[in-house]
Amino acid sequence: MNKTRIVALVVLLGLVAGSLSAYVLLSPRRTWDGAVNIIVDNRGNRNIADGDGGASRVRAAIASNSAWNGSGTGTRVNASVGSVAGFTLGDRIVMLNFTDPVRACNGSCLAATFTGYYENRGDGTVRIYDADIVTNRRTDFATLGEACSGSEFYMEGIMVHEVGHVLGLGHSNVSGATMFPSVSACNNAPATTEADDNAAIQDLY
Repeated sequence: MNKTRIVALVVLLGLVAGSLSAYVLLSPRRTWDGAVNIIVDNRGNRNIADGDGGASRVRAAIASNSAWNGSGTGTRVNASVGSVAGFTLGDRIVMLNFTDPVRACNGSCLAATFTGYYENRGDGTVRIYDADIVTNRRTDFATLGEACSGSEFYMEGIMVHEVGHVLGLGHSNVSGATMFPSVSACNNAPATTEADDNAAIQDLY
């Protein structure tokens, strides 16, 4: 069983013109057996003033047909709002934690996904069995349910990006793709997957 721990990070950089190269899949190539079930932290983010700290809006965004579920391979993501009190890496329960109990995301990191939990199926393919997401405690986030201050980052788009890592995608070099490794403040474009992202999911699934 391979349990190499890889942290996929979104760094705080302005969007710049990227090359036209295609998507990137995590190595080794890996997939879930079916749709992944993600528990979204019911505590929300303390800086988000949209009623429940962004929990409901993030749940809706990551399970939206504008994101991975609309990429041409059927339902990839199911999400519910619930408790993440038992947050443990590698426990086969996928959680999106609005804090960072393992302190993996610092500095310009907006969020991190732990993608190193996978195992061989025995038929030459690799199964993902866990992947958890954390967010930077010191970053100011917003959702579409409130005004963006100009220095905040939209949680919906960031989490759709992170769920791309959960599904087995790496960072794309295509500027404007959901899986591009950086985003500007008050830009929620990553909440909607683009052609490069859809091609990646169709390749995997």
